[in-house]
Amino acid sequence: MPIADLPVRPLGPADLSACLDLGADRGWPRERRKWSILLDVGRGFGVDAPDGGLAAVAILTRTGPAATVSMVVVAQRYGRQGLGARVMAHALDAAGDAVVSLHSTEVGRPLYESIGFVLDGGCSDHRGRFEGDGGPLSRPIGPADVRRVSELDTEAQGFARPELLDRLLFEAEHVHVTDHGYALGTVHDEVTVIGPVVAADEEQARALIRGVALAADGDLRLGVDDRFPELSAWCRSRGLAVHRPAPRLVLGGKPLPGKAEMRFSPYNQALG
Repeated sequence: MPIADLPVRPLGPADLSACLDLGADRGWPRERRKWSILLDVGRGFGVDAPDGGLAAVAILTRTGPAATVSMVVVAQRYGRQGLGARVMAHALDAAGDAVVSLHSTEVGRPLYESIGFVLDGGCSDHRGRFEGDGGPLSRPIGPADVRRVSELDTEAQGFARPELLDRLLFEAEHVHVTDHGYALGTVHDEVTVIGPVVAADEEQARALIRGVALAADGDLRLGVDDRFPELSAWCRSRGLAVHRPAPRLVLGGKPLPGKAEMRFSPYNQALG
């Protein structure tokens, strides 16, 4: 059967190893924890390769009225045969009436724009070792803070997402709060990824980043939303170099729910 005619099937946690191998085929890091979360909380779609493993994958994660498409990858040996578009179509069909967004590379952006996605800003990866500046610090979360974190997340996202938020809090090694913000630090392959950073203002966002970064004491990765160039400049001054931009696109150019001014950093580009 021609590769273009092979069926698209649902993926689940049992496909973790095959997903890791497919990503590695394209030079992606083997982020087991990230893939595991996505295959658990999202809906995966894949095409089995005739010679073993997976030929293509896409994952849709829907929470409330919003959905994110991520991990769209095709094996090198099966590139340019329409597999990416096929798994993407299944993911979009599963999204239903949700507002669908994704983070892309500049190389992949024209493909997504050709199927109706519209640029809506983006974020840039900052990586390195954080150098403290003596500014105010956030504090580790306590039992009395849990409800407030849920309220802040709902305000920022525009809807409640208790199951996903509980999973993210459980996975995080560091959960920090201020009076009007919260941030997570989750270790992936010995690098602490800071995000989401949700805060009422940039001063509190900096306090949250300081608190998590100093508690983690090692290599960091932080995606800073392009709406906050001053925060990006501050991160660079603290030793976090910009690694790459990731344009954010929204299907049909629809407005994303929630308060964008509170979303300083996503959990990661796959979950928003």
